Amino acid sequence: MSISCPKCGKVFSKESSVTRHLSQPRSSCHSSIRDMVDISQFAESVLQLRRSPDPTLYHGINSDAYPSHFDVDFFETEEEEYMSAEEQYEDAGTCYSQDGLTFLDLFDTDEYAEYRKDNLFYPFASKEEWEIADFLLRSPLSMAAINEFLALPMIRGLKLSFSTAKELRSRAEMLPKGPSWKCQIIPSLHRTKNPIRLFWRDPVECLEALFSNPLFHDKLDFVPRRVYTTAARLTRVYSEWLTGDFAWEFQSQVPRGATILGTIISSDKTNITTMTGARVAHPLLLGLANIRMQTRMKLSSRAFLLTALLPIPQYLHSTQRMRGVLEDRLIHQCLSIVLKPLMIAAEIGIMMSDPIGNVRHCYTPLAAYILAKIQVDPNDLEGYFDACAIYHLNGVHAPFWQDWPFACPSVFLTPEALHHWHKQFFDHDLQWCIEVVGAQELDFRFSILQPTTGYRHYSGGITKLKQVTGRVHRDLQRYIVGLLVGAAPRRFVIAIRALMDVRYLAQSPSPDDNLLASIDQSLSTFHQNKDVIMTLGARTGTKKTIDNWYIPKLELMQSITASTRKVGALIQWSADATEHAHVSEIKEPARQTNNNDYDPQICRHLDRQDKLRRFAIAMTLKSGVLDPDPEELPMDEGDDEDIAELEEPSTDQRTALLEGLNRTRVTTNYFIKAKEAATVPRGPSPHPPRTFTAGNTAIHLNYSPTCTGMKIDDVADEFNIPDLRDAISNFLRLDARNRDVIHGVGISRRSLIDRPSTLPFDRVQVWHTVRLQEVSFHDPCVILPAQTLHASPPCPGWPKGQRDAVLINVDREYEWPQSGLRGHAICEVRLIIRPMARRGSHITWRDQYLCYVHSLKVGAVHPAAGMHVLKRAKHGDGTPVGNIVPLKQMRTFISIIPELGAAADARLTKETSAHYSSSFFLNKYFNKQLYYALYHASQRIDT
Repeated sequence: MSISCPKCGKVFSKESSVTRHLSQPRSSCHSSIRDMVDISQFAESVLQLRRSPDPTLYHGINSDAYPSHFDVDFFETEEEEYMSAEEQYEDAGTCYSQDGLTFLDLFDTDEYAEYRKDNLFYPFASKEEWEIADFLLRSPLSMAAINEFLALPMIRGLKLSFSTAKELRSRAEMLPKGPSWKCQIIPSLHRTKNPIRLFWRDPVECLEALFSNPLFHDKLDFVPRRVYTTAARLTRVYSEWLTGDFAWEFQSQVPRGATILGTIISSDKTNITTMTGARVAHPLLLGLANIRMQTRMKLSSRAFLLTALLPIPQYLHSTQRMRGVLEDRLIHQCLSIVLKPLMIAAEIGIMMSDPIGNVRHCYTPLAAYILAKIQVDPNDLEGYFDACAIYHLNGVHAPFWQDWPFACPSVFLTPEALHHWHKQFFDHDLQWCIEVVGAQELDFRFSILQPTTGYRHYSGGITKLKQVTGRVHRDLQRYIVGLLVGAAPRRFVIAIRALMDVRYLAQSPSPDDNLLASIDQSLSTFHQNKDVIMTLGARTGTKKTIDNWYIPKLELMQSITASTRKVGALIQWSADATEHAHVSEIKEPARQTNNNDYDPQICRHLDRQDKLRRFAIAMTLKSGVLDPDPEELPMDEGDDEDIAELEEPSTDQRTALLEGLNRTRVTTNYFIKAKEAATVPRGPSPHPPRTFTAGNTAIHLNYSPTCTGMKIDDVADEFNIPDLRDAISNFLRLDARNRDVIHGVGISRRSLIDRPSTLPFDRVQVWHTVRLQEVSFHDPCVILPAQTLHASPPCPGWPKGQRDAVLINVDREYEWPQSGLRGHAICEVRLIIRPMARRGSHITWRDQYLCYVHSLKVGAVHPAAGMHVLKRAKHGDGTPVGNIVPLKQMRTFISIIPELGAAADARLTKETSAHYSSSFFLNKYFNKQLYYALYHASQRIDT
């Protein structure tokens, strides 16, 4: 049976030859606008593939690449489908051939491929020379500095094949290239200071580069699916883009077997120069929604490509607002030009190869919109603008999405965390709080909070902050609710807390129907109480009080649940990753320019860096060199909430490449360190491992104690713990009876007045800090950065000592974070020790690390703040209740906020506020891990 190419008519003997022909990058049938491919000729082969017992032929790369967080097989058989918690779209993501061109296939079609058969690193003489060239070309060194470096006698002695920076760059130009840049002059009916130049590259080629990138080979999804919490399929879960309703609906609009590739577009102006110059660039970034959000959201994954530098002209129109209209129109005109190939691909499809060479018929959706027409000539700027003002429109008569099939702004313009939720909090919620509480009082309350290691402390308050970033917005949200209680009316606190709940819930990476219902309920709570904001006169402008609720960011919150059901978890659309991409794609290249005519120089720099990156990937794959040992990479004790993978280093080479080439810093993984300490065979150790795991928590102590050989009585005096001996004696008695006992806290002890406690040791080792690291609540394969807890004695900087609160497990039937607070107690850590045997004697007790804690009783939830009230547990004589528990019972750091009342005591400081307070709030807003654990636990109790 002969098959002909639908474009040129060339006859082939089999279907795979046709698809390979269509995929050839140098073939005329593989044009930039991607003419329609008639796949009806593949019907017979498609039917055979559907009957194939091997699901990888049409559903994906391999079933192991798609682990499910719900413990169900990604590829279900027909007999098991009724038991699955996932429902997959049938006849989607079909692989039409396995003969497509992979990244290395394209690499080998380069004009210099023949030379690389003899010298893999051509145009460089050797691997060592390539490494030197790669270092120099990636460095911020100027061409003059590179020339000086290459002129050094020691470097000249290496006999490099290049001796100047110009020669080096010319060799870099010989490397295989990716999508090419082009420049286009945009005509305009209105005068501008300079010609309008648009620098761009084919977005389909950019999308192909992402889709076929070997670094993402096990990070891609192809088939729309509906995910449920249980096999009964009652409660829907929305996480990745393909789990939303829009992907499912769009799949029904394309031919059977097609693969939909979600197109992500980000465009925002960014400053090139700092302090002076006021130079601005307007980048257009392109991403692929099929890349899983955990990889796509990593700032170092480079999952977004710069596709265009949109022009920023200077129009000479006399009216300023008309200049704004012209700039807006130009942006949409340029977007229409740049994105036209994607619009055609969304309508007729395009054949693409995935990272392992499976050929797929791909469609590139964005969304659908029907635009209302304004009956005024758009060239009449003044008249058209006035007509648009009636409908609150901005005067753009041809939005770029008008020709994009199935494109709808209500779908692709999703609520966004960075610019919508966090900015709305700072611009509105925080300003309301300042008006109600008072700037001086609110500043003081922030200033006396006990500092937390790794987080910014606002010693000077928050009302006069400069250069406020998204991180600052998040930091302020951690504490604002607890600090309002007592100083603001009850209904005002409820309104602020309701909006805070919306933000935290909406950032869940896997929201379900119940969580979305909670978001709607929180929004309803805000609207029921928002009138108090007006009553208190808190909603004010620069000069007068505002008597309306025309807040666009607040209005966008009403669409959170609808958008989540359409496009999956909204946190994956946050601008954090794309804002960071401005650094690597715009700011860093701009620093390599001569500060004149930035755009073409940025494009040349990015083109060169892309060649270097592609060559590095190819050389690594071809030479079989894996990434370096993670232990050799620089460790980062970061204070942010970036994530790191818990799994041991993968044996898959391409996965190792992703982790090596895309990782700029590494979060210290104490789980792996603990496993190594427990499995590496060693002789008799003088002490237990300093790093160990307990449940879902890894615990790490410094190898060297802060103090060693301290007498117990000296420790009791220094740390002001008069009942330390009694507490240790009581602990040893209980532990000796049952080595498997879980020690409780908050339990009063009988004081041994008639005889002092005798202990089998006199001295202890003391640590002032301990680090706790947890696994993510939503994905146990992901670890979070470790958090440092303090248990230090009084000192000049801390007259009462520095002590942090911690969650202690007191019932092995419950495990954090799944159980919430059940089976756990909250305590203040006062001391961390390890008993030392007397010289010449043996240890007769269980050798382990211990901590002395003061118990905090967990009370009811505060009706306005929505947080548990904590009070110090005390004996009848008023002294605090203290206990010794093993360090391994620690689970997580707990942030507590003192209950300050109507006016905070002016004598309090950040060093003493926790010591002199007897009542606290359990600050569930401190991080999302704690918030989600408490939220889901409360939902289980309610049901």
